[in-house]
Amino acid sequence: MGWVFYAIAAPALYAVSNFFDKFLIEKRVRDPIILAIIGGFLSCVVGFVILMFRGFPGIPTNQLIYLLVAGVLFELALIPWYKALSLEDASRVGPLFQVIPVLVLAMSYLFLGERLVLGQLLGFLFILIGGYLLSVKKFGSGVFEIRRALWWSLLSSLLFAIPFILFKFVSLEQGFWDSLAYEFIGGGIGALILLISVVVFRDVGFRGGIIKRGFGTWAIIGSNEVIYITSRVFNFYAIALASASLVSVLGGFQPFFMLVFGLILSRWFPKIIKENVAKKVVVLKFVAVILIFIGVWFVSA
Repeated sequence: MGWVFYAIAAPALYAVSNFFDKFLIEKRVRDPIILAIIGGFLSCVVGFVILMFRGFPGIPTNQLIYLLVAGVLFELALIPWYKALSLEDASRVGPLFQVIPVLVLAMSYLFLGERLVLGQLLGFLFILIGGYLLSVKKFGSGVFEIRRALWWSLLSSLLFAIPFILFKFVSLEQGFWDSLAYEFIGGGIGALILLISVVVFRDVGFRGGIIKRGFGTWAIIGSNEVIYITSRVFNFYAIALASASLVSVLGGFQPFFMLVFGLILSRWFPKIIKENVAKKVVVLKFVAVILIFIGVWFVSA
């Protein structure tokens, strides 16, 4: 079942990219939107390269619009995400993104006619719970309180979920590579929108957003974007091969990879990343990992 490999490899690469993002934001970049802009423009370049090798195939206008909108939404989803982080701690905001697979499942049922067997639904539930537990730093009386960050997180989750459905819908007819190229170009349009917002509505300009400019910084940014774009390719390829809802739920592996990479970095590179390795936290995360693996077994069975 090749799609499972790509569906799991994607969140692994996303997790690596998240650590790159964290380092860049803390050490090299003042405004994280700058990273989204760079990534969007690079994905646009990749999209045009793919089309060049494909002979610039044409697709129906309505399907082209769907793919461009999908790319734009991927970029714009970062705006409410950063807004939510500005209002609440990451420990409150992060778990809310486990709602993305739920949204994809619902939209896949409504718009793609996808159906899941009982075992896959059970696996979905295990992964959802496990991913949530891994995202929570600690349980407290205020974790489930309705705050403004909730609505920004839900908006961001929705903007991330819609592209999965749009891509799956078009790729069924146009194939993977053509659909991917136009979706990536849509990411460039989204980056342009973000760039305009930075220039017009913010005090920090594009160049001013890079605190430490130089070869080292740009090398790190470039490596990060290559990893991020590769993860998107893997993610969309898995969606082209299998159910969008199943692929999205395997994204619940990302907190697991974040846990593993975080523990490794905390052990050998504590000056870069320092994770909470308290016994209670590790036990909770271990239980969550077990739930995720049980869920994957049900999903891929």
